[in-house]
Amino acid sequence: MALATRNVRKATASTQDAEAEFESVFLQHYPRVYSVLFRLVGDRAEAEDLALETFWKLWERPPAGHDNVIGWLCRVAANLGYNALRAAKRRIKYEEEAGRDALEINALPDPAYEAEQRAERRRVRDTLKRMNARDAQLLILRHSGFAYKEIASALNVSPNSIGTLLVRAEAEFERLFQEET
Repeated sequence: MALATRNVRKATASTQDAEAEFESVFLQHYPRVYSVLFRLVGDRAEAEDLALETFWKLWERPPAGHDNVIGWLCRVAANLGYNALRAAKRRIKYEEEAGRDALEINALPDPAYEAEQRAERRRVRDTLKRMNARDAQLLILRHSGFAYKEIASALNVSPNSIGTLLVRAEAEFERLFQEET
């Protein structure tokens, strides 16, 4: 039992020694690491975060056999700073692309164009109303992307006659549409 207590005391003492040594290194070198990062990233809050992350890396994995701790700290800080700059550059690029996409998707329609399109659709509907029902249906089905066979089936006509009927219906539509203007 006495041996276990002695080992716990030694571990506690070495932990306290390690913490004291780390605190000494932190207080001695923090201003220099912070200034390197501030000059690199140009933002006080980000430089502070990166400096703390640098010292966290020192705490987690101190450099083995490295006498020049400030050199190690500055190298780690510079690497973190460059990574932060690259990440910021990527983020800005992605945000700009997302902004452009949002503008293109949500672009306000031109009122004059919309009014013109509405008037055009109204004229087409009026022209289709003036045509005989089968020709109007033929044009609507074809414009909707139906194949000749599907149109023939829907209108109960021979598939061989769809081409001729379609040409006649288009000519009739064009004639009536021009009369309206």
